[in-house]
Amino acid sequence: MVEPISIAGVGRYLPARRLNNADLPPLDKPCPPAVLERIGVTERGWASEEETIPVMAARAAGRALESAGCTADSLDFIILSNWTQRRFLPDFAPKVQHLLGAPQAFAFDVSTSCSGFVYGVAIAQGFLQQPRFKRGLVVASETTSQRARPHSKATLVFGDAAGAAVLERGWSPGRARLLDVELMTDGRYYEAMQINPAGHVETHIPQKELQALAIHSFATASQRVLERQGMTLDDVDWVVPHSGTAGIQALLLDTLKISPDRVLINFPRIGNVSSAAIPAALTEYVDNGTIKPGDVVLSPTTGSGWYAAAMLYQM
Repeated sequence: MVEPISIAGVGRYLPARRLNNADLPPLDKPCPPAVLERIGVTERGWASEEETIPVMAARAAGRALESAGCTADSLDFIILSNWTQRRFLPDFAPKVQHLLGAPQAFAFDVSTSCSGFVYGVAIAQGFLQQPRFKRGLVVASETTSQRARPHSKATLVFGDAAGAAVLERGWSPGRARLLDVELMTDGRYYEAMQINPAGHVETHIPQKELQALAIHSFATASQRVLERQGMTLDDVDWVVPHSGTAGIQALLLDTLKISPDRVLINFPRIGNVSSAAIPAALTEYVDNGTIKPGDVVLSPTTGSGWYAAAMLYQM
């Protein structure tokens, strides 16, 4: 029998430095107002030197633990999603473990690009099937702004953030519950996007092809997780997706045939924050009361590699 998993609490952290479009460094070529509107981001956070990956992760995690009503010393494990500052040694998760004060928790990093948070949730779900593990933390922390070429239009899109969720073994009525997770990989598109030697994102396929690939991934992962639970989009109250870009968001609405009123995205206010997008948005909409207890939520995501994932849960 599969052990049910609760989502006990969520939290996020946004950098203190907030930049609107006028605050950004000058672009190579001025961006007309119509293009700025089409890009769709009006404000984003850029992390300071002190707001490192572990520091932002620990701050988001602390808020998730507070939301869950538990302390760091009760965690059995910590899974940290990050690719924007990926390095061979050391991982960031052990530093987060130390900052939180959770010496008994084992901790490690995952990557999988923008899909990292949902992959982390799936890994946590597997650990929590074992009776010896009761509670785990999944946290995504990204400085996506640093992967944009300076003075390019990408600086208008990318932002920095962290988001976290506390997952627990078992479930009882009145608690948020993880229903299912779908994971996908398509290695045919392994090199669709890469980081160049200068450390900036480069796309190696035409933009229309990239958007079509992303939308196919979103839709396929969503369809699989819903069908496995005997559900359709009509059973879903809210879609909280990885934000991607404004163009991908528009295509997602058209492909899923879902009303914009049921899609919750804070992309205009924080930009594309990669794997932190879903937990950062989820926290915002739980905190402001938009997502209420009992609501069914679908969170699809996709990212370079080529990865896709979707998680289905009931708050």
